[in-house]
Amino acid sequence: MHGRKFSLGLTLVELMVSLALGLFIFAVTLKLYVDNKGTYNLQRALSLMQEQGRYAEDLLAAQMKLSGFGGAQGVVNSFVFSSNSDGEPYDVLEIQIAGAGTDCMGGPLQAGSGVKRKRFYVKAESLLCSDSDGISAPIINNVESFQVAYGVDLDRSALFDVGYGSADIYVAGNVLEAEVSPHVVSVKIAIVVKSEQKINSGKSAVSGNRVWVLDRFVPDRFTASPDGYLRRLFVSTTAIRNFVHR
Repeated sequence: MHGRKFSLGLTLVELMVSLALGLFIFAVTLKLYVDNKGTYNLQRALSLMQEQGRYAEDLLAAQMKLSGFGGAQGVVNSFVFSSNSDGEPYDVLEIQIAGAGTDCMGGPLQAGSGVKRKRFYVKAESLLCSDSDGISAPIINNVESFQVAYGVDLDRSALFDVGYGSADIYVAGNVLEAEVSPHVVSVKIAIVVKSEQKINSGKSAVSGNRVWVLDRFVPDRFTASPDGYLRRLFVSTTAIRNFVHR
C-alpha cells in the first residue's frame, strides 16, 4: 500500500507574502541609502563652503594687515577706492603695500620693490586676486556676493591726526571723501558662498530667498524660484594696523 504524497511547493498566498516582505525590505534599504547619501552630500557641501569661506577670510585678513606698510618709505595709503567699490553684488578691494608679503601666486615680494597694488574682485563667480605685476590667480569659487565696508575713525581731524583707533562708522568705498580716507582703521568684508551642487532641489535654501549683506539685500539673484543650492554668509572685520598704530 502506497503512502499519500504531499506537495512541497509554496502556495499562492505564501508566494505573495514573500514578495511583499522582500519589496518592503528593499524599500527600507533603499530609503536608508538615499537618506544617508543626502546627509553625506549636505555635510560635504557645508564643509566645502566652510573651508572656502574661512580660507578667503584668512587670506584677505593677512593682506589687509600688511596694507599701508611702506618699509623705508614710511606708511603709504592703504587703499585705492575705485568707482565700482560699491557694486551690486560685487565690490572691489584694492590695497597698497611696499615690498612685503607675497604676490597673488604666493611668491615673496622683493624688498625695496616699491609700492605694489593688489586687487580683489569677483568674475564669473570666482574671487580673484591680481597685482600690479600682471599676476592673477583665483582664490575661491562659487562666490555670489562680495561686499566691502571701510571703518572710519571720526575722532581724527585735520588738526589732531590721532583718534582712538577704532571705527565709529562703516561706509562704502565710493562715498569716502579724500580727507576722510586716511582715517580708515578697519575693513569689514562679507562674502556669500554657494554650494557646488544642488542639495535640496525644489526647496528654498535661503530663508525668504534674500540675503542681507552688510548694508543691503543681495538683490535679484536670490529672488528667483528656489534653486536648491545652499548658501552661507561669512563676515569678518580686520584692523589696519599700520594706520591704527601710526
